[in-house]
Amino acid sequence: MFYEFNLDYLTVRTHTPYHSAYNPVEHGMATLSQKLAGIVLPIDKYGIHLNSQGEVINQELAKKNFQYAGETLYNLWNWDPIFGNSVITHYIDQHTSSFNNVTFPEYDTNNIVKSTIPWKWLENHTKMCQYSLDIKKCDNISCCMPKCCKDATNLLALNNGFLPPLVKENDKHYLNLIYTLEFYDINKLPGYDMHCPFLTNYKKLCCSICDTYFPTSSMVTLHVKSQHPR
Repeated sequence: MFYEFNLDYLTVRTHTPYHSAYNPVEHGMATLSQKLAGIVLPIDKYGIHLNSQGEVINQELAKKNFQYAGETLYNLWNWDPIFGNSVITHYIDQHTSSFNNVTFPEYDTNNIVKSTIPWKWLENHTKMCQYSLDIKKCDNISCCMPKCCKDATNLLALNNGFLPPLVKENDKHYLNLIYTLEFYDINKLPGYDMHCPFLTNYKKLCCSICDTYFPTSSMVTLHVKSQHPR
């Protein structure tokens, strides 16, 4: 989506555990789950593809059985609209990557992460947190198209091009992120995800050299290998 629509900035947010019920999208999706009541999807429609240890022993048979389940579900979900809107579903019979046609000319594809997206590209363009992912354009025109909205770019530049972390006020409410950028003292911002109560070892998720935060310790390791090689 980021590349397809030539976006200057993309932010993806998700609800924390036990709070998704407040999401109107989740309310609509609940009707899809209701349709599954009483539906039985046999695991061996075309034959048994697992051994006694639950391991796949016949890949082609496994795909056929999985396809049967997928096609049964999409035919079921096509019946009824959600909030008056049509539900259009398709079964995808093979895994495809959204980045198959995307190139990263300024980055080494033989990087330390076995992925189609170079780790250095992720470091320079994304801010990854527990419940959010932000992607921005960089200023290198050989890597990213020129930015379209200068006002938004100038505002985000106050925080290295990204939306700021959440700030909790004394009344326990969180500040609007744009308001935070415009009026809050950037030097007093808390760390990303610092508001998450379950992160009891927050410092272990920060680089010991530059203090950059990552949502997992494995990402911290990748960051150190990439940005602070010895």
